[in-house]
Formats: sequence, structure tokens, C-alpha cells
Amino acid sequence: MLKRTYALLLIPSYPIFLLCMLFQGMAISISAPFLAVYFTEELGVSAGTFGIFTAVTLLSGVALSMFIAKRSDAGLNRRRLMVICMMFNAVAFAGYIFIHDFYPLLAYMTIFTAAGAPAMPQLFASAREAVSASSSPDHALANSALRSMFSLGFISGPLVGAALLSRFGFQGIFSSTTLIFLLNALLVFSFVRPSAAKQQLQHRVRQPAGVQRNARVLVPFLILTLLYTGHWANNLNISLFIVNTLGGTTQNVASVASICALMEIPFMLVLGLLSAKYTSKALLGWGMAMGGIYYALVIGVGELWQLIAGQVLLAFFVAVISAIGISYIQDLLPDLPGYASTLYTNATTIGRLAGSLAGGAAAQWLGYRHSYLLCVVLVVCSLGLLLWPRRSPDENITTPLAS
Repeated sequence: MLKRTYALLLIPSYPIFLLCMLFQGMAISISAPFLAVYFTEELGVSAGTFGIFTAVTLLSGVALSMFIAKRSDAGLNRRRLMVICMMFNAVAFAGYIFIHDFYPLLAYMTIFTAAGAPAMPQLFASAREAVSASSSPDHALANSALRSMFSLGFISGPLVGAALLSRFGFQGIFSSTTLIFLLNALLVFSFVRPSAAKQQLQHRVRQPAGVQRNARVLVPFLILTLLYTGHWANNLNISLFIVNTLGGTTQNVASVASICALMEIPFMLVLGLLSAKYTSKALLGWGMAMGGIYYALVIGVGELWQLIAGQVLLAFFVAVISAIGISYIQDLLPDLPGYASTLYTNATTIGRLAGSLAGGAAAQWLGYRHSYLLCVVLVVCSLGLLLWPRRSPDENITTPLAS
């Protein structure tokens, strides 16, 4: 493992992508846990109104990301694109510092959050190109390492955010988030250079097959959307399940979340190593199985320790859909890393929104425990789609542009 990891670190620009992913996760997680409190206590809106704000700002970036992704694979300067999008992310969070009325803030964030949304998929796409240019076969390990750095930032971010909030208030966390996005833009601008793979592809301009027209693209997209829907439904309900059904405390909630998050990182790295022996499709299938078992376990648990033990299954499942999921899509579209990475991030975005809505509805109608029946059904449907016979995923799904 050390030899393969060291080889990745020697790839030009790849260490910068790792650092950017760490900062990206930290920037998001410094503010994210406290936004609901900010909106309800500082801006005086209801939790439902904050939910609408979240939904609108999430969806605003989906269409724009896909629009940009197609053009980035056709020769658009990906380095310049990343810098611009990271700058827009900084501008977006700066809005929290200066705008203190809900509706102007909603309009402002909808515009600038959408403009900054392509930053993450373009980071993954640039890393894919760098690895391809080096002739390294470790694409899945490279994605796993990137995703691990993002998770590490996401674990440390809330701790930093809590310290900033106690000392400087909300202005402190929003200012820090803005500065981190600016730092990322500076890193990309200063140290990332166009990859050889990108230069070779520029004379082969290709049009990706539309999701709606090609089942071999649509089905993996649906699989990941369904899996993330179940994952976010769990994220929504697990804390309430622990407190209201198992009789736990908020400290128990924090412990369960931390245990899962800490185990995700080594699982991601191990999965990256296993990708040299097993296909992304096979690893994704194992991840689904572990996720389904975990959701079924939650339905039957009666003690908190059982749920804590089950975090091993959940951590493996989350590691698979996070680290292997993007490789699964990228392997389908090896010549279109921007489009493939954007398909993946859009699946996570739509799944996050759908999971929040469906998870809340299931908890209201079925109760916290039996809301996990929805998660089980989503995993079963995803597994059925994964096993649905199709042509080999190793074939490229690209079509030359009409002359």
C-alpha cells in the first residue's frame, strides 16, 4: 500500500488535489452544522423555510454543473474553471457576512452557489486526468485517497467551527469558510498545470451520451441516486431514533456519528487497494449488501450498543458509495472525466434532497424505527438495477460531435 500511495504522490499536481480536497471538506463542514441554528435564531425563519432554502440552493447547481461538465471535457480550461468556481464559492459564503435578510440571501446564494457547484466534480476530473497521464492504473485508489481527505476535513471542520463560533460568533465561521475557499483557488492557480491527458484529448472533441437516452449511463446514475437517498434518510432520522426510540442522549448521537466517520477513512483506503483485484461493480455490490444489512439491523435493535456495533457496516457502505461510486461512473466514461464526475456529484445532490424529504415523510408515517424499511427498499432496488444485464461497462460511452 505504501508503495502505491507513494507512486500517486509523485504524480504532478495530485498532492495539490489532495490538499484542496482536505480544505474543501473543512470549508463546508465549518459552517454546515450551524446553518440551521443561524437561520432559525439569527434570521428568524422556521425550520421548514430553512429546508426550502437548502433545497433551492442544492438544485440550483445541478443543471449548471452538467452544462459546464460537457464543455470542460471538450477543451474548456479545467484549471481556470476550478479557480473561478472556488472564487464563486468564496463569494457565496461572503454573502452570509453582509446579507441578513432571508429573501435577498436566498436569491444571492442560489446564484453564487450554483456558480461554485462545479468545483468539486472538476477537482475529481482533474485528478483523474493527472492519474491517466501518468499511466497509473490506480484510479480507484486515487479517488479513495481524495475522498478520504475530504472526509478528514469534514471530521475536523465542525470542531474548528465550534471554536470559531464560541469566540467570534457566526461572522467568524462564515469569514473562515470564505478564506478557505480563496486559499483553495490560490493553490489551484499557483500549482496546478494542465495534464498531458487533457492536452491529448483536446483534438478529440466528444459529446457524452445523454443520461435520458442511454440506459448504460442512466442506470448507474439511478443506482447512486437511490443509494444516497437512503443514506440521507438515515442521516436525517438516526439522531431522532437514538434519542426518542432507544432513549439515548445527544452525546450518544455524537459518539455514533464520530465512530462511523472515523471508520470511513481506512475503509476508503482499503477499498482503493482492493480495486486492483475487484471491479468497481463488484465492490459496489458488496457495499450495497452491507448497507442493506445495517438498515435491517436498525429496524430490529433494542440496545444502543447494537447500533454502535452496526456502524462498522454503515462505515463500509458509506466508504463504498463515496470512494468507489465515483470510480464506477468514471470507468464508464474514461474519456469524459468532467461529465462522469458531475454525474456522480449530481446523483449525490439529488439523493441528498430526496432522502431528506422521503426520510422525513417515512418517519412521520411509519415512526423512526420503521422508516428504515424505506432504506431497505432503496438498497434492494439499487441492487436489482446493478444486476440488470447490460453491455460491458468497460466500453466507452462517447459519440463524436456532429460535423
